[in-house]
Amino acid sequence: MELQGQQLQKSKELAVSYSDEKGQEIKLTEDDVIKYISTDESVTEKEVFTFLNMCKYLRLNPFLKEIYLIKYKDSPATFVISYQTLLQRAEENKNFDGYETEVKGEIPNMTATATVYRKDRSYPVKITVNYSEAVKTIMDRKTGELRPVTMWKNMPEWMLRKVALARALKEAFPNAVGNAEVSVSEIVDIDTMDKTVIEQRKNYKGDVNKDLYGIPSETKDEAKPEVEKPEEAKTEPNLEEAKPEEPKTEPNPKEAKPEEVKDKLYKIFKEKKIDTMAKVKEILKSVFPEENWANIKKDVFENMPEEKIQQVIEHLKLPKE
Repeated sequence: MELQGQQLQKSKELAVSYSDEKGQEIKLTEDDVIKYISTDESVTEKEVFTFLNMCKYLRLNPFLKEIYLIKYKDSPATFVISYQTLLQRAEENKNFDGYETEVKGEIPNMTATATVYRKDRSYPVKITVNYSEAVKTIMDRKTGELRPVTMWKNMPEWMLRKVALARALKEAFPNAVGNAEVSVSEIVDIDTMDKTVIEQRKNYKGDVNKDLYGIPSETKDEAKPEVEKPEEAKTEPNLEEAKPEEPKTEPNPKEAKPEEVKDKLYKIFKEKKIDTMAKVKEILKSVFPEENWANIKKDVFENMPEEKIQQVIEHLKLPKE
């Protein structure tokens, strides 16, 4: 009986209840962390205890991928915060005043500089990161040499910029995510609060995404973003006004072009009567919970990668014809 009592007491201690930033009630137990969150079940009781209390203190939801517990056998656990969570926490701070980023040089001498501004400070936080210190590598089995992982190989400017920005945001807002590391591996949309982006997009004739981040745009005409009109800000826009004509036949998903994939999505919207931006936001939050969809506009799907649109389509579960 005494042993059972000790086990029950331990179970009570290794559990937390709290509300996340969105007001969602969260209950986490040791069993939840071991089975569903940690990358390895060898996580120790001390590591679980630390993780539970970090989630509670920072009000983070691990089920929405806001925080991760990275654990490998015989290695200490690492607690990692989502890059998008850090960015969102900073933007929600009343003293946040935007930021700027800049990438210079070529690999291996490439550098990225991020400058974060606060209204309550005379000087901004400015961080410069070198490619050689930030790039993530993996051993190539064929050559036996280290090579950049896929994301760093395909989009080095974009990844290096995110590392610099994450470090600058953590230094400018130290209470946002505590001492946890920040994961920059996930892909997020171009950040609309970046002053560099805002300035470059003004009457820009080239491919701003490619020139700034090394990510070619999905469409050629992306230089001028849609400007929201005063009357549009007062009411929920009707998506049907922005829909292209529906295709005559259902495209094959494996062979569909980006335009056909978007047409298919708009067709699903019409069938399911998804005709306001509020409904679209709810869908996007469900499919991509780690991203911020607060300020989306009618053209949200025009520059979205085809893979992400397909994820939205799959989420809506359109009956097969």
